[in-house]
Amino acid sequence: MTTSLTNRYYQTLARVLDGVVLRSHARVARRHQHVIHPRLPEVLKTDHQNFASIFPTPPPIPLDYIRGDVWERRAGLWRRDFTFPSSTPSEYANNSHAIVQTYAPDRALHFPAVISLHGLMTPTLIGHRPFFRAIVEAGASAYAVELPYHLRRTPAGSVSGELFFTADLEMSLAAIQQTVAEVRQLIHYLREAGAPMIGLLGFSLGAWMSALIASCEPEVDFALFAMPPSNLNDVLWQTKLGEPLRRQFEAAGWSAADTAPFYHLLDPQHLPLLIPPEHRLIFAARFDHFIPFQYTQQLQRQWQHSHLHVYRAGHIGMLWSRKFLRDVRLAVAQQLRLGRRHETPITVVTEEAIQSLPINTPRQTPAPVPLPQFAAEK
Repeated sequence: MTTSLTNRYYQTLARVLDGVVLRSHARVARRHQHVIHPRLPEVLKTDHQNFASIFPTPPPIPLDYIRGDVWERRAGLWRRDFTFPSSTPSEYANNSHAIVQTYAPDRALHFPAVISLHGLMTPTLIGHRPFFRAIVEAGASAYAVELPYHLRRTPAGSVSGELFFTADLEMSLAAIQQTVAEVRQLIHYLREAGAPMIGLLGFSLGAWMSALIASCEPEVDFALFAMPPSNLNDVLWQTKLGEPLRRQFEAAGWSAADTAPFYHLLDPQHLPLLIPPEHRLIFAARFDHFIPFQYTQQLQRQWQHSHLHVYRAGHIGMLWSRKFLRDVRLAVAQQLRLGRRHETPITVVTEEAIQSLPINTPRQTPAPVPLPQFAAEK
């Protein structure tokens, strides 16, 4: 089979698989379009947008707050689920506790850790289990976080993940803040438990959340981003993925200019990643109908020297790629060999440089932005 025929085959397969899931997402989104209305976060109405104030350091998890199952040996791996109270309040009882699935080589927490974050509206993590096994085979433990409003955290009467990202961007920001805070709490807990290295493996929405976490949490040693969204405002207004929300915004009289400040603030290509380029990798689907491939290429250029792995697949089909699975295993093993990332170098300013600074120039200090309290809407 020629290369051209092979590419056409994968393009067709990607269009079919991605199209089925995109239509399913659109049907789910229509369920709440008359209940959840467009709204911008209060933080965008202030004069300053301070990234650190939107994602402050969360409090540590008290050890007596952690509840977990006993360790069990399943299919050659040690398994244990545990929960802890979320530091971000939620009106939904199901969403008030973080839930973490553990896959480990032994019954302990002192191994290198890879925290896995799944995609939007994921109904089950069964399809992710080969990646958890690959992480263990590479020499680490896998910690699969069930994101807010997903899986066992799904409020009654809703579908897994449908309340995470809606036209109510204030509610969406609250879910994003909750995700970042909970994962940072988990990172601190694992570091205290003796994990020598901690990395992130994010898929789609999880890759976006990983980029946010890697921009505010200094304890992250490496990050693997699978199909990371970028150019978020363009995704909303120019792709099939954004079509359900776009229709709601247009019905409310909104334009791309109205949502741009929100998405620009959280767009991975504008984030101040704390991880050096050699400790971050991007995995992308060439025929992705969710996140256009050119956006991923632009993200790589923006992140400078981040290595890009490309697969002949669509957004959904990439998860079934054996090559992608093998590359994740190899990437984790390589990062473990590299060891902990180097701390950000200190810039030394000489006395001569200080003397050359202009005098009588007032120092501009941005006013802190109070973190708004967002309540989930029923």
